[in-house]
Amino acid sequence: MSDPNDNNRNNPKESGGPNDQNRERNSGAIWQGNTYRSYRDPGAQQDDSYGAYGQSYVEAVPVEPRKKKHTFRKVLAGVLACLIVSAGSIAGFAALINNGTIRIQSAGPDAAFTIVKNSSSSSSAPVANTATTSELTKQQVAKKVVPSVVCIQNYSSSAQQSTGQNGSGNGYGFGYFEEGGDGSDNGSGNGSNRSDGSDDGNSGSGVSPTSEGSGIIATSDGYIITNAHVVSGSSALKVVLSTGKTYQAKLIGSDSITDLALIKIDATGLTAAEFGSSDDLQVADAVLAIGNPGGMEFNSSVTVGYISALNREITSSDTGYTMKCIQTDAAINPGNSGGALVNMKGQVVGVNSSKIVATGYEGLGFAIPINTVQPIISELKQYGYVKDRAVLGVSGQYIDSMTARFYGLSSGLYIGSVSSSYVSAAGIQKGDVITKIDNKSVTSRNTITSAIASKKPGDTVTLTVSRSSSGQTFTASVKLSQATGKS
Repeated sequence: MSDPNDNNRNNPKESGGPNDQNRERNSGAIWQGNTYRSYRDPGAQQDDSYGAYGQSYVEAVPVEPRKKKHTFRKVLAGVLACLIVSAGSIAGFAALINNGTIRIQSAGPDAAFTIVKNSSSSSSAPVANTATTSELTKQQVAKKVVPSVVCIQNYSSSAQQSTGQNGSGNGYGFGYFEEGGDGSDNGSGNGSNRSDGSDDGNSGSGVSPTSEGSGIIATSDGYIITNAHVVSGSSALKVVLSTGKTYQAKLIGSDSITDLALIKIDATGLTAAEFGSSDDLQVADAVLAIGNPGGMEFNSSVTVGYISALNREITSSDTGYTMKCIQTDAAINPGNSGGALVNMKGQVVGVNSSKIVATGYEGLGFAIPINTVQPIISELKQYGYVKDRAVLGVSGQYIDSMTARFYGLSSGLYIGSVSSSYVSAAGIQKGDVITKIDNKSVTSRNTITSAIASKKPGDTVTLTVSRSSSGQTFTASVKLSQATGKS
């Protein structure tokens, strides 16, 4: 056979053979993916140089340069296609996140519960994704949340009735919902425990119920959030589900500073609440308050109202601790303490805790924002108390410049009581006015709370103090105390 690379083989006109014209007419070349293949018609006249008569002689002619070029194009096209698809996927995914269709889950490992963060929320609290994206009707919200709200009955061996706390922070009578209910108990047994952890009747002999409140099921295995004053002074606690089933409860931790507590019942498969970010709330949003006003007599009551205001500074008259609360006009009464304030997606956004009870005032209730609740409850679950929280150790009332002039005082925090030995050792006493903390003027009750929030017990602050009785102004360095919040 001739050399397959012979130019004459591919150019019949130059071969000089007798069948040049037939060869030109009956032979050709076909591109077959990566090579050219020449062919001859089997019916053409025999030519010894093309093989036996009646057979097709096929000659493969590799074209390496074209193969490489074609493969490179394929690879390049594939890479570009992947990049385009990937970029489109990323852009689409980002768009879904931005418009709230997809929400990323980010929950801290020690969080007692997760909070749903809508796309507009700026919350830094641990959050989670959820399927709930649209608003529900009031009826749907109630149906969803009522099973997650329980009644808590406080039994005390002393049978001491709670009387509430009259605050003086803003001049109004400010009361927590810890007035006792009617003292009744729906059970009729002897307090013996069932094998499933539930309780048929009274919580034990020798004790009587002193008060009733509400709680929110945080997890399906029995952790329940409530107010500290609901469980304060208890010898025993009983939880009544919305279905009427009862359980004895164990106190996990209580924080009197923020008025929050965590209890636990021995149960599984409970209907846990869904929690929504309180940072997403806006004034005039519709909300529902769900709880047990008056205790079991009016259990699982639902009232409807609006967000009247956000970030209302409420100061405890006992501890001097100031929190920013949600103000609502949804009807809340004694027994609603520890109950749920719920948005129209059926998400718990606050824990109802207090109201102004002065004569002539109605619809001024307050709830602790759920984003404030979460870290407190998480620490109660982990430690039984709030760890590394510093307090100054004084309580009092902020007085503005107009009030100060009227009473001949300086504006600032008027000290009503001192509970820290460090403050007393620094020469500060009741009746003094703190005008500056760390050289920052005290312009509200929250000034001192904010200055201390970033510090730990044992750290020091510098106070500028005015004493009206002597006209003296002095500075003092004061060590901060540890506030566990244990009752």
